Amino acid sequence: MAGKKFETLDGLRGIAALAVVLYHLSGPLHLAARAGYLAVDLFFLMSGFVIAAAYERRLLAGWSIGAFLIVRLKRLWPLYAMGVASGVACFLLIRFLRPEASFSFPNMSIAQAALMSLLFVPQLAAYGGPAFPFNSASWSLSVELVGNLGYAALIHSLRTRMLTIVIAIGFAGLTAIAIKADGLNVGVSAGNILDGYVRFLFSFPLGVLLYRLHAAGKLPVFSLPPLLPLALAAIALIGFVPQTALWDLLIVTLLFPAILIGSISTAVPHRMVKIFAWAGAVSYPLYILHPPLVELVSVLVQGRAYLVASFGCVFAIVLFAMMAERYFDRPLRRWLKRATIGPIERVAN
Repeated sequence: MAGKKFETLDGLRGIAALAVVLYHLSGPLHLAARAGYLAVDLFFLMSGFVIAAAYERRLLAGWSIGAFLIVRLKRLWPLYAMGVASGVACFLLIRFLRPEASFSFPNMSIAQAALMSLLFVPQLAAYGGPAFPFNSASWSLSVELVGNLGYAALIHSLRTRMLTIVIAIGFAGLTAIAIKADGLNVGVSAGNILDGYVRFLFSFPLGVLLYRLHAAGKLPVFSLPPLLPLALAAIALIGFVPQTALWDLLIVTLLFPAILIGSISTAVPHRMVKIFAWAGAVSYPLYILHPPLVELVSVLVQGRAYLVASFGCVFAIVLFAMMAERYFDRPLRRWLKRATIGPIERVAN
């Protein structure tokens, strides 16, 4: 099971990443993904499923948390660091080109803020900006990494019954913050980063549970057209109806799990496998690299010119993500795999 490839999930990741990009833009493109912030909950859900499929048996067999952390950092940190570096560069460029513009920035030096971001440390005190000032998307990666470590540390205690209790607690917390904030668009801002952990506390353990049920053959099997799960996710993220606390909860707690269940048993035709694989490969760089470029365009381009610039921005972001994945992340991860593999990882593999 650990070696099985779930191609439909690759397509879902691509749809979710693009929805986040469109959500962060203004104008018509934003309207194409008004609920794009919910893509993070879909990411957390898929992450729970995929990480359990890839690593749960090894963790239960005694694989160390340190070895697991190294594997996760090799996957996440290179592009994450590139996103922070891009954010610093765009921030300095904006300050140079638009010195008259007002900026919300934490009470610290740029170097201090950058170092905290590189170490996945959020700004906890509210200052009017995101928890990660150079790249707003960094918050979910910080939550993801901490949550992954918690999962690995508690793996022997997270039997199915305990996992169900954790999911129930996460659901209660998710409901509370949705009512408080009138939706689930929380976690990104300094001062409410803890709400992001609540979003993770529901969706990630649910993904783990769905993997276990799938591995045990206890999930229903649906033979769906391969594009249907992607279409359902896209419809949910477009946000045809006004976003409310109840609507967000229904999407995250019912629709996304149903989409995942349908996706894992849906076969992708051979002619579409490469397209789905490409969407999955570009999804992470697309997600983590886009915020600085979106911010740069939104500050420097105003008025009617912004409409044209926003379409060009999407094209540039996708191209940047493709180049970063192919010429930076992929070769660097291959090098890291050769350079750092040691006795622990050999035993684990």
